[in-house]
Amino acid sequence: MRSCPTTVVLGSRSPRRRELLQLLVAPDSIRVLPPTSRQECGFDGLHNWPSIESRLAEVASTKCDDVLSQLKAESANEIDEQFAAVLTADTIIVVTEENGRLQVLGQPPEDDSCRDVVRNWFHRYYLGRTHTAATAICVATPAGRRVERVVTTRVSFHPADEQTESQIDWYLATGESQGKAGGYALQGAGGVFISAVEGSVHNVVGLPLRELLNALSELEIDVAAINN
Repeated sequence: MRSCPTTVVLGSRSPRRRELLQLLVAPDSIRVLPPTSRQECGFDGLHNWPSIESRLAEVASTKCDDVLSQLKAESANEIDEQFAAVLTADTIIVVTEENGRLQVLGQPPEDDSCRDVVRNWFHRYYLGRTHTAATAICVATPAGRRVERVVTTRVSFHPADEQTESQIDWYLATGESQGKAGGYALQGAGGVFISAVEGSVHNVVGLPLRELLNALSELEIDVAAINN
């Protein structure tokens, strides 16, 4: 593979994605540069997988465009030497309604209704059921090459029992559900409710590492060279 610059630009505010990326790339080779805009296309009215997948990929790609624009504004004449790749991602939880229609769950509201909303999600969509965590990644080079992937993982929760309600009370009191897609974190306290994971665990956390490695390889980016 050809030699490349030694910086990967992570277009994300998520500390979890940075921690995962550090499993592949040395911390001093990562630059965090979040998108300037927090506005994202929503999933309202989308209830089938092709439309949800397309929108998810669009969100990650739009974030990538935002970060690339920032880098170009910093140094238009030297952008080809600044970084090996820009990486952006977006993760959602997709559940199935009783009528079979798919529904995307984002982050719970940032107000007093948060606990009630997450409790409802647990009872309505999670306990004793299986849902899908989906992450779109977009990896782009200074030369304009781009690889996009949407990765899915099936997550199953334990069924409810006589201890479940008190466990949900405990979980909501931790505050972990705030700011999490679907209101739970597999790698945190929310993991106590999970009975099985089919697919990439890293994907549920927010960054599918195997698929990211494959994307970097497709773009002829040598991770070992970045770390040296």
